[in-house]
Amino acid sequence: MATFVSLDVFRPEINQYCPGAPAILIRTHVLKAAIRFCERTMILKKDPSTFCLDEEEHTYTLKYSSDRYRAINIEDITLGTGSTAWKVSVTTEHELDSSIRNWRQHTNTKPSNCYLTEDLNRIRFYPAASEDTDDEINLTTAVTYKRDQTEIDEFLYEKWEDVIQAGAIATLLGIQGSSWYDRGQSETFGRAWSRGIRRARKIVTAGTGDQPGRVTPQSFITQGNGAAVNRQGNYWDR
Repeated sequence: MATFVSLDVFRPEINQYCPGAPAILIRTHVLKAAIRFCERTMILKKDPSTFCLDEEEHTYTLKYSSDRYRAINIEDITLGTGSTAWKVSVTTEHELDSSIRNWRQHTNTKPSNCYLTEDLNRIRFYPAASEDTDDEINLTTAVTYKRDQTEIDEFLYEKWEDVIQAGAIATLLGIQGSSWYDRGQSETFGRAWSRGIRRARKIVTAGTGDQPGRVTPQSFITQGNGAAVNRQGNYWDR
């Protein structure tokens, strides 16, 4: 089970550089830094609860054990597990619009693609299931935090405290009119923040391979309703 630490654990160090900064302001900028760090590195992975597909239902809400995360990327998704698991490819709404005619109307026994919608933690499948499924959808997602959180994962604090802290200090020191404003120091911490982002990205890339995920589309396929579908191009980038 994941453990968490309060945003206040960053305050003693930050107060050295931003004396007089209100605690609520420090917490706000620490959380913003943690959110940006996760968005830019995709280093925080979480598995939402599994669920089954319902007949002709195409959109579902991802639910996490603690309601503190916002999904930003689908890392892996299958229908079922083991040797019979059905791999679902990750795409975008734009890719579907540009490559498949009337895709929103299609149904099939199993979905071939999915994408995160613009709504919070909502995932849409293509084609929609033509019947209820017994096998569960299993996902791994990259996440960041919702903006109402007061804690972050202990993992981030233990391994990336210096980077998140640098990001928060850089923005705090850049607040013009504050008694602790220091443009030079702000830029110094901003560079440390950027180096930390690059370091984290390298770790994520080394763990998942250095090539972006790709989906190989089929040409002139039929998706359950008898309509021929023409996909152009050789690959889709996730």
